[in-house]
Amino acid sequence: MFGERAEVDATVLGDGDPDLAVVGGIHGDEPSGVRAIRHVLDTEPDLERAVKFVVANPPAGVAHRRYLDVDMNRVFPGDPDSPDRERRLAAQLADEIGGSIVLSLHSTHSSTNPIAFVSGKHPDAQAVAARLPVEHVVNHDPVVDGAFTSCKRVVSVEVGRQLTDAATTNATKLVRSFLRMTDALPDEPTTGSPDFHTLTGSVEKPADAEDPQLLVDNFREVSEGTTYATTSDAEFVADDSFYPILMSETGYDHIFGYRGRRAGDSLQEARAAWGTPLAGDE
Repeated sequence: MFGERAEVDATVLGDGDPDLAVVGGIHGDEPSGVRAIRHVLDTEPDLERAVKFVVANPPAGVAHRRYLDVDMNRVFPGDPDSPDRERRLAAQLADEIGGSIVLSLHSTHSSTNPIAFVSGKHPDAQAVAARLPVEHVVNHDPVVDGAFTSCKRVVSVEVGRQLTDAATTNATKLVRSFLRMTDALPDEPTTGSPDFHTLTGSVEKPADAEDPQLLVDNFREVSEGTTYATTSDAEFVADDSFYPILMSETGYDHIFGYRGRRAGDSLQEARAAWGTPLAGDE
């Protein structure tokens, strides 16, 4: 249907040149962000500043697949001349957003509650994430290469469990909170008081694991020596303490998810831990 001419789908609401953007559908099997965007567009909000709404990977969405050629959320800033659709789409998306402040919407197998992800290099994105109605903000720079958050001023949020109505509801609420906190919509936004973490590595899972069972909760510290997961023929014991992040039985083929460490209870503490540059020094 899309062939070699796959393009991102962008719509602008409001007057002027947009410097805000909401992005959904980087992964085609995570429809909650796209549904939230469509819901907001259908309500035709009277925006007080221009906002660009972008469906990032229409071909994968139509196919109901995470990606068609390569994982789009691992190849930013992309390549407009690549034979891979997602690399070309990543380049288009980076060009579409320019220097905008961006809310990017994803979903997960691991949590019903929204979780924000940022780069430790970009203070503007961190400031937005710290005000969103989320419980946790995570810097994934040490582990994840080529994510959309590597572009300046991008906050990615896992809005809830994949393919659930609750995730779409959460995504819609987050979009409206984002638009309110950036003065695109009137009224006070719903804000949060998150804690802050840093990804430090992945938690491996055998590819042929049978009946995997996760025995710990995300964002609750696992002590050294604790059995954190089992399969039909193995137990997995922590070599040292860590915080589980995005861990689940079925979310990934070869890992349970990720391990992390706590970076602080405030944005100031997190920035000190992450070595974030001062605003304007990006």
